[in-house]
Amino acid sequence: MNIGQAIRKYRIEKDIKAQVIYDKLGISQSTYSKIENNKHKMDINILKDIATVLEVDIFKLIGGHKIQISHANRDNADQGSVIESIDSHSGKLIDSLESQIELLKEQNIFYKAEIKNRNMENNNLRNQISNLKEVILTLETNRRTSNFQEK
Repeated sequence: MNIGQAIRKYRIEKDIKAQVIYDKLGISQSTYSKIENNKHKMDINILKDIATVLEVDIFKLIGGHKIQISHANRDNADQGSVIESIDSHSGKLIDSLESQIELLKEQNIFYKAEIKNRNMENNNLRNQISNLKEVILTLETNRRTSNFQEK
């Protein structure tokens, strides 16, 4: 159960209409609906106010969920701290993404080594080509000298 579901559960158990809560909080019906549907990054103060209206301990609303609290930036200085539930699906997604990041790091190391090897091979080929050009030049010079001496 996420935070929004917990809020709805306690609201229904206490037979409180959603309108009572969003009116007391001074937020719109739409915002409150997003809170109950867990689609709103909620200001921590709103969560405290909801817990007060529902007469429930805030920790019962949070439950065993991991939460993320971020502080408002300068653009949203009036919003305060924001609380966001990270449910088990999010946790699994985070774990999966972290595994992918590790795999990509390993692949990055492999490909850097591969590029280094290819660069060394390219340098070796360039040296061989340069040596071959010198041999050809020497052969041509010797041929010209030989032709000149025969005349």
